[in-house]
Amino acid sequence: MLSASLDMSEMDESDDFATKSDAFLSWLQQNNTTISPKIELADLRTQQAGRGVRAQEDIAEDEVLFTIPRSSILTTETSTLPNDIKSKFNDQWLSLVTAMIYEYQRGEGSIWKPYFDVLPLEFNTLMFWRKYELEHLEGTAVINKIGKESADASFKDKVIPVLQEHAGIFNLDDVDEKELLELCHRMGSTIMAYAFDLEKASSSSDSKTDEGEDWEVDEDENDTEILPKGMVPLADMLNADADRNNAKLYYEEDKVVMKSIKSIKAGEEIFNDYGPLPQADVLRRYGYTTPNYAKCDVVEIPLDLIKECTRRQLKMREQDLIDRTSYLTEQGVLEEAYDIARPCNPEEECQQFPEELCTLLNTLTTSKPDFEKLKQKDKLPSPSLTHSEPTLRLLYSVLVQRRADYKFDTPTDHERLTQHIANHPNLLGTVIDPTGPPFDALTTNHRFREAYAVVLGEKRVLQEAADSVQDLLRTLPEQGEGQSKGKGKGNSKSKKRKLEEADFEEEAKDTRVRRGGALTEIVAQKSRLGTGGGQSGRRTDLERKGKKTRFSGT
Repeated sequence: MLSASLDMSEMDESDDFATKSDAFLSWLQQNNTTISPKIELADLRTQQAGRGVRAQEDIAEDEVLFTIPRSSILTTETSTLPNDIKSKFNDQWLSLVTAMIYEYQRGEGSIWKPYFDVLPLEFNTLMFWRKYELEHLEGTAVINKIGKESADASFKDKVIPVLQEHAGIFNLDDVDEKELLELCHRMGSTIMAYAFDLEKASSSSDSKTDEGEDWEVDEDENDTEILPKGMVPLADMLNADADRNNAKLYYEEDKVVMKSIKSIKAGEEIFNDYGPLPQADVLRRYGYTTPNYAKCDVVEIPLDLIKECTRRQLKMREQDLIDRTSYLTEQGVLEEAYDIARPCNPEEECQQFPEELCTLLNTLTTSKPDFEKLKQKDKLPSPSLTHSEPTLRLLYSVLVQRRADYKFDTPTDHERLTQHIANHPNLLGTVIDPTGPPFDALTTNHRFREAYAVVLGEKRVLQEAADSVQDLLRTLPEQGEGQSKGKGKGNSKSKKRKLEEADFEEEAKDTRVRRGGALTEIVAQKSRLGTGGGQSGRRTDLERKGKKTRFSGT
């Protein structure tokens, strides 16, 4: 953050920041971009937001803020990279990474130089976190979605050989492979954080690109057109806010147009929106967290965990489990993992527990005769959780096991880490993680806060889910109510009441202890020598897409 009084170096840095912004705006106008006089490219570094776009005058709804010719969007096609090199790639992400390296390395010889000057040189995305920093995210599924190893392999196998073969064209003489890999990652992360899906004319975008997942293509979406990616100057300078989103990018035949979607007062910032991203994905893609996206937080529940709980709680034979999951696969409703979300307001179109998960749980708890009837009728059980105590009991067990994947830390861990750093100044500048750069107190402290926000949000999702299950249990009649009591009815009633009154956190903590997990605070473990994290590795790196399913009540 800039202080009120600037020393000479800070003044020089500030002047350089403004000079680059002015050169960027001049470059845009020279390339036929039109910009409303009502907006400005603002210096928001005092808000830890870099550059942003702000209103200088009141703006009405549906006003044009700026237009960018498609020829000024940086893509593989608009790049001046020689065509014979472009033709070496059939992957649009790798080709765009290569094109951006080419233009960046040309320096003043590239028409995109003023644009590159306002793009970041460093990123705080998870791709660049040290091993011991990633350990703060223990329990989250996002760790297995970083994709650094697969990105390294793609760059080393497909991009770097091309760069080395044409080192003269790329101005890469005397640049070693390590530096080339760093350059590939920087351009890949720039695309991840700044690029847009370039839609066809007469459509609009609510957010920056959400299709580029660690340079992978979803194989389940073979029938869906893959939109080209592009760097859209100025549009990517808008910061994002899920609550204050007030602008949208529209796509026309030869240009893209940013318009206001509500009235904006003078002095207010103009915001884009990433779409419904959980904080974990905001951190992974863009390098920060914000409470405005906490409402989108989810927790991934692996199918393997559900199977494990089913075997233990229902004492189900392996063949019966295989039969039921195979049937759900045939019906197109079995996933490798399921996302549990925050509770939804009645007016919102969302689900705390996805229908596919509810159907899976109801299928697993259905009696064997009833399951055979379902198969004969080629039907699925109801996706409702409101009338099945065994299903709710199984779901609660799954939630307890999933919560036990996370540490049981307290809100004071941040203060403990800060004090730990102060008490161990010898750590500063030393390499405590062989895979990372020297320890830096400010960076580590900041990343701990970001990780804590993600973990805290996911713990909240699980607690709310457990509360919902207990609330649903309370609405169920006692087994045998209104009927003559039979053998075992009293025992079931006792179990139901016990589950209604259970302490979710304490049960999960006991489960972690039984697993052998430590319940110590983070700092006690982090005086460290770069030891590995506690991920089980069982979670998958799938971006699941919604499938059309058919549900029929029994």
